[in-house]
Amino acid sequence: MSTHRVPGETLPAKQSPGARIWDTIVLWVRMESAATQALIMTIIALGIAFGWWHWSDAQTGAVVGIVSALLAMFVRSQVTPLVRPTVKGRVL
Repeated sequence: MSTHRVPGETLPAKQSPGARIWDTIVLWVRMESAATQALIMTIIALGIAFGWWHWSDAQTGAVVGIVSALLAMFVRSQVTPLVRPTVKGRVL
Protein backbone atom coordinates (compact mmCIF):
# COMPACT_ATOMS: atom_id res chain seq x y z
CA MET A 1 0.00 0.00 0.00
CA SER A 2 1.40 3.36 -1.02
CA THR A 3 1.84 6.08 1.55
CA HIS A 4 1.96 8.84 -1.06
CA ARG A 5 -0.94 11.29 -1.13
CA VAL A 6 -2.48 13.12 -4.03
CA PRO A 7 -1.96 16.90 -3.65
CA GLY A 8 -4.99 18.45 -1.98
CA GLU A 9 -6.20 15.10 -0.63
CA THR A 10 -7.34 15.23 2.97
CA LEU A 11 -6.38 12.66 5.52
CA PRO A 12 -9.21 10.50 6.84
CA ALA A 13 -10.49 11.73 10.17
CA LYS A 14 -10.21 9.46 13.16
CA GLN A 15 -13.59 7.95 13.95
CA SER A 16 -14.92 7.64 17.44
CA PRO A 17 -15.69 4.11 18.66
CA GLY A 18 -19.40 4.91 18.51
CA ALA A 19 -19.16 5.92 14.85
CA ARG A 20 -17.28 2.71 13.99
CA ILE A 21 -19.92 0.61 15.75
CA TRP A 22 -22.70 2.46 13.92
CA ASP A 23 -20.92 1.97 10.56
CA THR A 24 -20.55 -1.74 11.29
CA ILE A 25 -24.25 -2.05 12.15
CA VAL A 26 -25.28 -0.17 8.99
CA LEU A 27 -23.01 -2.37 6.85
CA TRP A 28 -24.44 -5.54 8.39
CA VAL A 29 -28.05 -4.36 7.90
CA ARG A 30 -27.30 -3.57 4.25
CA MET A 31 -25.83 -7.00 3.66
CA GLU A 32 -28.19 -9.08 5.82
CA SER A 33 -31.54 -7.31 5.85
CA ALA A 34 -33.55 -10.53 6.22
CA ALA A 35 -31.40 -11.65 9.15
CA THR A 36 -31.76 -8.21 10.75
CA GLN A 37 -35.53 -8.36 10.46
CA ALA A 38 -35.57 -11.87 11.92
CA LEU A 39 -33.39 -10.73 14.84
CA ILE A 40 -35.67 -7.77 15.61
CA MET A 41 -38.78 -9.94 15.43
CA THR A 42 -37.14 -12.52 17.72
CA ILE A 43 -36.42 -9.85 20.32
CA ILE A 44 -40.04 -8.64 20.12
CA ALA A 45 -41.33 -12.21 20.46
CA LEU A 46 -39.10 -12.92 23.46
CA GLY A 47 -40.20 -9.69 25.12
CA ILE A 48 -43.84 -10.64 24.75
CA ALA A 49 -43.31 -14.28 25.78
CA PHE A 50 -41.36 -13.45 28.94
CA GLY A 51 -43.51 -10.51 29.94
CA TRP A 52 -40.87 -7.83 29.52
CA TRP A 53 -43.67 -5.70 28.11
CA HIS A 54 -47.37 -6.25 27.66
CA TRP A 55 -48.79 -5.42 24.27
CA SER A 56 -52.21 -6.10 22.82
CA ASP A 57 -52.49 -7.95 19.52
CA ALA A 58 -53.03 -4.64 17.71
CA GLN A 59 -49.93 -3.08 19.28
CA THR A 60 -47.80 -6.10 18.42
CA GLY A 61 -49.00 -5.99 14.81
CA ALA A 62 -48.28 -2.28 14.61
CA VAL A 63 -44.74 -2.67 15.94
CA VAL A 64 -43.99 -5.56 13.57
CA GLY A 65 -45.37 -3.59 10.62
CA ILE A 66 -43.46 -0.43 11.48
CA VAL A 67 -40.17 -2.28 11.98
CA SER A 68 -40.63 -4.13 8.68
CA ALA A 69 -41.48 -0.94 6.78
CA LEU A 70 -38.58 1.07 8.23
CA LEU A 71 -36.08 -1.70 7.54
CA ALA A 72 -37.36 -2.09 3.97
CA MET A 73 -37.13 1.68 3.38
CA PHE A 74 -33.57 1.77 4.72
CA VAL A 75 -32.40 -1.18 2.60
CA ARG A 76 -34.07 0.14 -0.55
CA SER A 77 -32.42 3.52 -0.04
CA GLN A 78 -29.02 1.81 -0.12
CA VAL A 79 -29.58 -0.16 -3.34
CA THR A 80 -28.50 1.14 -6.73
CA PRO A 81 -30.85 -0.01 -9.51
CA LEU A 82 -29.27 -2.14 -12.23
CA VAL A 83 -31.52 -0.68 -14.94
CA ARG A 84 -31.91 3.07 -15.31
CA PRO A 85 -35.55 4.14 -15.00
CA THR A 86 -37.14 5.52 -18.14
CA VAL A 87 -40.39 7.18 -19.14
CA LYS A 88 -41.54 6.58 -22.72
CA GLY A 89 -38.04 5.54 -23.73
CA ARG A 90 -36.30 8.60 -22.22
CA VAL A 91 -33.94 8.34 -19.26
CA LEU A 92 -35.22 10.16 -16.19
